[in-house]
Amino acid sequence: MTTSDTALAVAGGVAERLATPEQGFERSRDQWWPQSLAQGAAGIALLHIERARTGHGSWEPVHLWLKAMVADGVKASPDAHLFFGAPAVLLALHHAESAGLDCGGELTRLDPVLLRGVRRRLGWAHERADRGELPTLTEFDAIRGLTGLGHLLMLRAPESAELRQVMEYLVRLSEPVVLADGGEVPGWWTRVGPSGKPSDAFPGGHANHGMAHGIGGPLALLSLALIDGVRVPGQPEAIRRILAWLDTWHNDGPGGTWWPYWATAAQHQGAEQVTGPQRPSWCYGAGGLGRAQQLAAGALGDTERAASARQTLTDVLTHSISLGMVVDDSLCHGWAGHALLAHTSGLGHPFDLLAPILSGGDPDVVAEQLLAPRGPRSGIGMLEGGAGTATALHTLGSGSASSWFSFLLIGDSHG
Repeated sequence: MTTSDTALAVAGGVAERLATPEQGFERSRDQWWPQSLAQGAAGIALLHIERARTGHGSWEPVHLWLKAMVADGVKASPDAHLFFGAPAVLLALHHAESAGLDCGGELTRLDPVLLRGVRRRLGWAHERADRGELPTLTEFDAIRGLTGLGHLLMLRAPESAELRQVMEYLVRLSEPVVLADGGEVPGWWTRVGPSGKPSDAFPGGHANHGMAHGIGGPLALLSLALIDGVRVPGQPEAIRRILAWLDTWHNDGPGGTWWPYWATAAQHQGAEQVTGPQRPSWCYGAGGLGRAQQLAAGALGDTERAASARQTLTDVLTHSISLGMVVDDSLCHGWAGHALLAHTSGLGHPFDLLAPILSGGDPDVVAEQLLAPRGPRSGIGMLEGGAGTATALHTLGSGSASSWFSFLLIGDSHG
């Protein structure tokens, strides 16, 4: 059996174990959020959509999971975000429509909901900035913030005023802010800890560098938009400001380039040193940031930075020390995320990166292992569970050109 065949068999085994919402509920460990992209029906639907797209599965489980996704209604309040509520539902339906399922009526109803929510959240963000206050992570990040919603606008409303307004907001977010004590911090500095809540461990707050919750996501979105021709005043300069900040925190180690997950107030003031290297994952670390830098270099036509980003990603995806820090199979911070980074960047070897997932024995055994609980969480989810890993296995095993994973802000298979 070839690696592709094994990948498809494992993905099929996971799909069989999640063929119905009832099966998913049994494995959910009482963590059942149908409208969740990360851990619920919206994410699991993507696995079945991709299998139906390539003819490896039927449309019946797609219908079942999409129905379960909206069974409790759709949260359409402005605090809904790409990974929960109306935007997550819209993302799943968008990919279902692109795979051949007629979702036109539902999409027509949800597109205006997205636009209204974005306008409301932009209003809140600018009012906050006008008051001279610092943002929360949930205002701007790729999971719960305007960066994630901006990605959805690129899919659903690429010509909209709202998308350009998100870009204008991110330009503003990149501008430095002078604090009451006279100190200067980047505009995305937040008073809270990385959890999004106030923390005694982060007196003075921090600047988050992650793709999931920090400035890596806005950097990637600003760059992807510029590559696609969505340009607003100050956008290239904003990209350069973010890159300059990251250059300040760039470190070289035995496994290659690394960045700390965040900078604390003490580190920013030079009173404390960063420690590392840390795991080079998509969500935090050199995996996601290396790809964001590669996209930024492409957007700016910066050949020197392109070469640097290429080396960073090559180390992330091939260096034994770097790979030795990967400890699970997930999209978020594991082998599946690494394989997709290789797939989109054109660096490394996706199937080599899938080998640790597939080496566990019989495909049915591996499929069951992928769905095992992750500590207090269930193992069924898209971002950190078996559904996401299986969808990556299916895409790479089938050679599909689908870009369902674009919510990771790593681009598509064309680079």
